[in-house]
Amino acid sequence: MNYNPTNSPIQVQENLLENFQKGGLFEEYIKNLFNEDSFKIKKRYKSRLIPPDTFISGLGNPDFELVFVEKNQHPFAVECKWRKSFYRGKIDWAKPNQIQRYIDFERKRAMPVFIAIGIGGDPDKPEKLFVTPLCNISNKIEIFESDLIPYKRKPTRRFFYNTVQLKLF
Repeated sequence: MNYNPTNSPIQVQENLLENFQKGGLFEEYIKNLFNEDSFKIKKRYKSRLIPPDTFISGLGNPDFELVFVEKNQHPFAVECKWRKSFYRGKIDWAKPNQIQRYIDFERKRAMPVFIAIGIGGDPDKPEKLFVTPLCNISNKIEIFESDLIPYKRKPTRRFFYNTVQLKLF
């Protein structure tokens, strides 16, 4: 949300609550794309509404830690981002401090982090879905739609994890 001097504190609170709710709906949508026979949710970091500049351990982690269960276990994490639309062909996907926390998480846990980006429609039924490894966008705050095209997938298709390429499809 951009700063608007005409926004009252109540409007700001309502916008934050609405965005928080939309984020929760998108997280639930992503969770439901994982087949329970092949994927186990190891940990889900539930989003919480907290005052700005308040630090709570674990809140900067990706939304999900999962394990793909095949012959061996293959851990990875997913961060969920939903945006109503691209603006001038791009979106702001995260703030620099958030991106750094995801990078730190990936290094400390030695597991790949994927960013699931939903665009358009509703958070629980996006028109477009892109899933990219963090390393492909970790140096960008803004992402152009053209940069995400290689990671576009059918929004209703269930996930598969390629253990050789370490890619979430």
